[in-house]
Amino acid sequence: MKSFTVSAILIFLALCAASLLGCRSTSRAYLPQYIHGNELMRPQNYQAWIFLTSGLHMGGESSGEGTFTSIFVTPPAYYHFLASGRWPEQTMFVQEKRTSSSRANKADHWPTDLVRFNVQVKDSARYGEKWGFFSFGFSQPTAKPNPKTMCWECHFQRGTVEATFVQLFPTLRAAGKKFGTYQADLEGPYAVQY
Repeated sequence: MKSFTVSAILIFLALCAASLLGCRSTSRAYLPQYIHGNELMRPQNYQAWIFLTSGLHMGGESSGEGTFTSIFVTPPAYYHFLASGRWPEQTMFVQEKRTSSSRANKADHWPTDLVRFNVQVKDSARYGEKWGFFSFGFSQPTAKPNPKTMCWECHFQRGTVEATFVQLFPTLRAAGKKFGTYQADLEGPYAVQY
């Protein structure tokens, strides 16, 4: 009987250890991966992350077919934001750009082919302004940080929480306001009334 109890305890401890290791490897999947210093590797499986918002002509594009944009964030960052109103270090956003189609009905648009996607990474140790911005082509496996003139200015002038456009993320706006991190004065042309 004693050997059965010891065996059961050892099996239980082994299962607990395996589950902890599994959680650790899963969470690593949500961390930015770099090669050659600052070259970000293309995030994998980002469509399984938390979907924040989508829109047609986001990013100042003109009317017409344009591109359809969807925004995703890593699950740990999303839940951290809901609990604190702040983005943790290593937060990653993916802005997926797809062509849009209105073949069946000119009033309706839906996303079609992937054109490119952009990634925003919070890493205060790596980037002086806390955030790095990257643009990936259709099948580009890595990207170097964008020049500061490309994304930084708009995000820092109009992003309502830590250089991010929380005003466009309906599920997060209330958390930013609750914790006092939401800067309504930065909404500008992106003000959304709900």
